[in-house]
Amino acid sequence: MLRAMNHRAPLAILVPTRGEFTPYGALLPDLQPLASAGAWELYEAALAGRRLLLILSAAGPVNAAAATERLIAQFAPAAVLHGGSAGAHNPALMPGDVVVGSRFVIVAAPGVREARIARGLPGSLIRFYRYGEMVSLEYIDAQPELLRQAEQAAAAASQAAGPWQAPGWPQALPRRAPFVVSGVVGSADAWTIEAEALRELRVLYQAECEDMESAYVAQVCAMHGVPFAAIRVMSDNEAACALTPEEVPAAITEAGDRAARSLLALAATLTRAGV
Repeated sequence: MLRAMNHRAPLAILVPTRGEFTPYGALLPDLQPLASAGAWELYEAALAGRRLLLILSAAGPVNAAAATERLIAQFAPAAVLHGGSAGAHNPALMPGDVVVGSRFVIVAAPGVREARIARGLPGSLIRFYRYGEMVSLEYIDAQPELLRQAEQAAAAASQAAGPWQAPGWPQALPRRAPFVVSGVVGSADAWTIEAEALRELRVLYQAECEDMESAYVAQVCAMHGVPFAAIRVMSDNEAACALTPEEVPAAITEAGDRAARSLLALAATLTRAGV
């Protein structure tokens, strides 16, 4: 049984992969599965007396969007929080550095955007019906107060985490404390690793990093008017030091652990603030 919880709406955390989810088991001692989640792998815990829901979505846009819709439809959370690993677009960001999403955009190769515009379609890939009206957005911005709280939580958790010790750190670069930046998180159903493609996307979208979920989760939350925040920890900078296949799981798990600590700190902050 969970500890007695207050009656405010729960907070929800969407986690993409098993490696990124594993740290929550150690960080939330009373974490337990929910039998009412159908096919979804969904858990609950108590944090500062508040009900906390965690869903393991699996990687990718469809999984993330579907899991977000399930959370909102079934539980009406006060906010959806999201995080995990990401690949750097900003060449200055190294493994362990943190991007707090201030803006979310679906990224695609330049030709995709140009082809849409040439045919009279919006260049943006963020589009949905809301109350019968078509919404087409170039990007989705984070809510200012939620962004501020996410920045503070990420800064505190990153300072405590210290320098990166998992694979992926360039040998020529002295290890340092993590950077924490706020900026554009780009999302795509791919893992961009080619140097030229990374440069093109950086120029086109000004993205700090790339993942496969954040913009899609932001889209579903925008459709329902639910506050959303994302904190992504770099697991790799492919241009500076490419990960081998054997190194990928350890890097993702370490990034996931750091993201989990930031998100739980943010959830605690929101609870204290009365969200």
